Amino acid sequence: MAQEMADFDVKVTIVEPGYFRTAFLTTDSLALPASTTDAYAGLREMTENHLKLQGSQLGNPVKGAEAIIRQVVSGEGPLRQLLGSDAHAYATAKVDALRANLEVTAQTADATDFADG
Repeated sequence: MAQEMADFDVKVTIVEPGYFRTAFLTTDSLALPASTTDAYAGLREMTENHLKLQGSQLGNPVKGAEAIIRQVVSGEGPLRQLLGSDAHAYATAKVDALRANLEVTAQTADATDFADG
């Protein structure tokens, strides 16, 4: 989208927040089923872990809002604005996993190319 909007002199920012200390991760804000099947045990565990984060999230929502506003007002900054050290760690882990996958597939990636290409 950033490339499409550039022709109109519109800048795009993708805000990628980590966990912020808000009331978002509470039973009051999340609609959770009373029970689930064994097929969703991993999802239930993830939800419980998120609920346990309440009150200990690293992100300060005031600082997060200020960072977003600062980038918008300046008109400068990266396409992806990572907010929080945890967001940076998650993004770094994803890039590392992608890089590992690229390295594993480097030798076989061209196996489906046309011979004359």
